[in-house]
Amino acid sequence: EEECCEVRDATSMLVRTAPGTRQWRQYAFDACLPSDRSQKQAFQESGVTSLLDSAIEGYAGTVLAYGQTGSGKTHTILGRLGQAADASSRGEDVKRDDGLVMRSAKRLFRKIDTDDAAAGAVHYTVSASFTEIYNAPGAVNECICDLLCPDTGNLQVRYSQKHGFFVSDLQEVACRSAADVRAVLEAGVHNRRVGATQLNRDSSRSHALFTLRIDSERAAGDDEAGGAPARTYGKITFVDLAGSERLKESLSEGNARKETQAINKSLFTLGKVIAQLAQGKNARHVPYRDSKLTQLLQESFGGGALCLMVTCISPAAAHAEESVNSLNYAQKAMNIRNRPVVRLDEHQQLMVDLRHENAALRRELEVYRAR
Repeated sequence: EEECCEVRDATSMLVRTAPGTRQWRQYAFDACLPSDRSQKQAFQESGVTSLLDSAIEGYAGTVLAYGQTGSGKTHTILGRLGQAADASSRGEDVKRDDGLVMRSAKRLFRKIDTDDAAAGAVHYTVSASFTEIYNAPGAVNECICDLLCPDTGNLQVRYSQKHGFFVSDLQEVACRSAADVRAVLEAGVHNRRVGATQLNRDSSRSHALFTLRIDSERAAGDDEAGGAPARTYGKITFVDLAGSERLKESLSEGNARKETQAINKSLFTLGKVIAQLAQGKNARHVPYRDSKLTQLLQESFGGGALCLMVTCISPAAAHAEESVNSLNYAQKAMNIRNRPVVRLDEHQQLMVDLRHENAALRRELEVYRAR
């Protein structure tokens, strides 16, 4: 079958604007990966490694996979993990196809072990949570389920001045190795909602958010010496968005049709948020509260977190229009400017703020003296 896209180099690509035409549109991004890239190469070349290193230093980071249903989002984020029902399927093949989450977990614990061996002055604590946003039968609004404890029912999104939007009563599991992270992922994926549509036999019917929290505690003398703060609270969230699909092509009926409508609605709301933030200073009201998905992603889009958007497209010419729409979506997102900050506890944040204020006053005083 004729392909609708062509990767020209590491940062640019061409996409056919419509099936059967010779009109091509060029796009430029931070990285463009052809379809023959392995999972390992995608991890190394996508920029996830630098985001993970920042999370270890105390920043918040988000890796978000977006694209049409069946374009490879779940495979990119999770790989083949949890797809097979029996434990006998585990092996080198599954590990070779590990997605961004497991490769990040392995790199994280290698980094932690290296830091502990080199200095011994830094203590790390890692925990994981796994949640999904879905449309329950008969429900008007989005529902939130803890994939590690699904019996808790529909969880609520709360807001606080300190933490922003968060999911209340969400279970977190302590992880001491990459094997612990794999066990958490498998447990969560087993509980995730999937369904068959005309476009994808194993379509994700929910938005999934997997978070690794990385708390670090350094020697008390570091802060006094002007080095890194004594405690930081980093995290990295991997978001596997449900795929967008057209109702007339998916041929969904009944509750599946309502699910598709709800998925498209939340993605449309996310698109409105991105479009508003992409305007920069000219942006008006940003509709974060119109969807639980955008509430939980507020920190990632226009907030104090680092964000990496992985846009997956299908090379099939029949999906050229959807591929163009996905890339236009990503191009707008590139115009958003976040303000990443290290996450500290209240006392340390106050100390840092006072130091910055003191430094600013000193600079101002030097200017007056120079006059």
